[in-house]
Amino acid sequence: MSAHKHHATQLAIGQATNVCVPSASRYVSTGVVLKRGAKYVITADKSHWQDWKLDSDADGRDKPTFAQSAVQWALRCKSGRWFQLIGAVGRSNEHFFPVGKHLQWTYEGQGSSRDEVLHLFANDAWFAYWNNHGEINVTITRVA
Repeated sequence: MSAHKHHATQLAIGQATNVCVPSASRYVSTGVVLKRGAKYVITADKSHWQDWKLDSDADGRDKPTFAQSAVQWALRCKSGRWFQLIGAVGRSNEHFFPVGKHLQWTYEGQGSSRDEVLHLFANDAWFAYWNNHGEINVTITRVA
């Protein structure tokens, strides 16, 4: 499945967009330009993705493996679980937040990036994206 380019746009209240998030991508642009004070619901489908041979859904893994524990320092979003769906404000590591299968989230200008496009990724060690497989489909809806 080819990643189609989204042009960046602000969602109107009640408007939704879908994006496919391959687990091997460090940043996947949703094309959603975040609006301060706006409330979004981010929902993943029931798809699974794989870290090497470890299968998980968007909620990630409850317990890290021994190998994952050994490289915990390299996990990109420390507050998230291994292979959990993570949100990022812009393509910077200034503001990551765990999403999982379902999250209602208000954008209040987190991060100091000029790029206020919502990005998503699978939470993994920053150097280990080469062995990831699969993708999860995500819907972003602006609710307020």
